[in-house]
Amino acid sequence: MRRTGWRKTPDLSDRMEWKYSAEPQVLTWTVKAIDRNILASGIAGFILGCISSVGILLGLLLQRPGMVEVFILGILVSSYAFITMGMEKTVFVYRATEERLEICQWQDIPDLVFTFLKVFPFIIVGIILMALISNPALSIAALAGPALVGILLASVGGDSNYKAIYKRFRQHDFTWDNVDRALLDPRKGLLGLSVSSPNNVIFDDQIDFDNPNDHRYLKRIYFRKDQEYAVLELFRRKMPARATIVEKNYKYDFSG
Repeated sequence: MRRTGWRKTPDLSDRMEWKYSAEPQVLTWTVKAIDRNILASGIAGFILGCISSVGILLGLLLQRPGMVEVFILGILVSSYAFITMGMEKTVFVYRATEERLEICQWQDIPDLVFTFLKVFPFIIVGIILMALISNPALSIAALAGPALVGILLASVGGDSNYKAIYKRFRQHDFTWDNVDRALLDPRKGLLGLSVSSPNNVIFDDQIDFDNPNDHRYLKRIYFRKDQEYAVLELFRRKMPARATIVEKNYKYDFSG
């Protein structure tokens, strides 16, 4: 399964700029990718949300009939969490010069999501009112949980800094001389680079491409199928003579 996106994206976010823009560029490319384990990051959270929703439903049905709306709300929240967290893509923009490769990345979250966070509390209020109308005997305590969720989302969605924080703007670079080896997985559309650095958690010569646990220490370089030839030719030309490219299946770690 290819984890890279096909839809073209803007070259760079308006919130970011290149650190080495004075260096003439050799190649630039942009891609969207799910750069994590989908099962670990999405389905686990969805299942937990569904279990919690079922628990809420059973508790409310036993003591407070007419609260199916709360259960539906829980399922919607769980589905929303799965889509935004598990299936959420990251935008990668690469700029190569003769000296280095610079990478800018951020989470591909539509602005509509943040607008929804502001509107969602009103949806919760509507559901609560419907529940009260359908069953006037309901106590305020039974509705306190959904109401608090609505207040929390309203405060988060209204925070001007939340959008920038959640999009996780990140930027890093490395010189071509620091590339030691590369793991190529054309099926996923990525190169996993072993790059030497003073801050390495594990030294380059200790990374084992056959050990999936070591894959987390590789820098992931994504490309679309139509970019594959140009990207691979660039790396073959710019990587040091000692560096090698090995074709293997890249394994995402649990957290991605």
